[in-house]
Amino acid sequence: MGWDVVEIGLKHDLPVNDPFATAKEIAKRMEQNIRLVYMKRYEYDIENNVVSEAKDFEWIELGKFEANNSGIYLRMEICNYHAKLMLKSVGMDKLRKATFTDGIAEFLWDDIEDTFMLYEIEDRDGNIDIRLSKENVDIGVYVIERWCNWERELHQINTDEDREWLRNYRMQIYNRAKLFGCNEVIICSDQGPAELIYDNMDLGADDLKEYAHSFQYLKDCRWSNESEANEWKKHAKHIMFSSVFQNQLNLSEEDFIEVIYDDFRDIVSP
Repeated sequence: MGWDVVEIGLKHDLPVNDPFATAKEIAKRMEQNIRLVYMKRYEYDIENNVVSEAKDFEWIELGKFEANNSGIYLRMEICNYHAKLMLKSVGMDKLRKATFTDGIAEFLWDDIEDTFMLYEIEDRDGNIDIRLSKENVDIGVYVIERWCNWERELHQINTDEDREWLRNYRMQIYNRAKLFGCNEVIICSDQGPAELIYDNMDLGADDLKEYAHSFQYLKDCRWSNESEANEWKKHAKHIMFSSVFQNQLNLSEEDFIEVIYDDFRDIVSP
């Protein structure tokens, strides 16, 4: 299984505390119709106080927000809505005494406590997959080459064709980031040590930047031995995306790019 490229937009400006306002704003910005939903994941037997897995994971519609007449909708899921709905309906004291029939049902507690992702936006063809946390957004620009090939290509951007290929990806990331009000992104892999950056995207934007910049994720990573850790840390490099285009990238043969930052300043400047 290949390592995917992920792009985390920092400090989005969406009203995420209100799912309806968020859906309306996203429909407007993306110029696409939005169907706001939650998934019915659990069944609750009120007489016996028993929680079980839902027989059919059913999408429950909460509202539609239209930006065009296409009749095609993006699905925007409120990620832990059903768990919170059950908590509100049943109450914490009674839920704590409930019987859970299977491991899936016990995920109810994770859903209640987990605030990692607030919303996920998808299209029916699998081409759009955007996830929103409180301050950051996984903007979901898909890189066909996956991380390892993409990172390797960054070492050898020499021709105009190479630059145009890379610039196309950068502009996709830029346009998607600006759509959500983000002026900065962190680009990394969803596997390997940098996966910990991705796994912590629910941190505040400033805290996530510090987590990456300080290499704290490498300290948190589980290494086979100290030698492996030291060798990785020696050659894992952080770069600014603009440095590739300005011929400022200076890597040894052993070095590899682990994290890319972009603030788009060279794009927006006159």
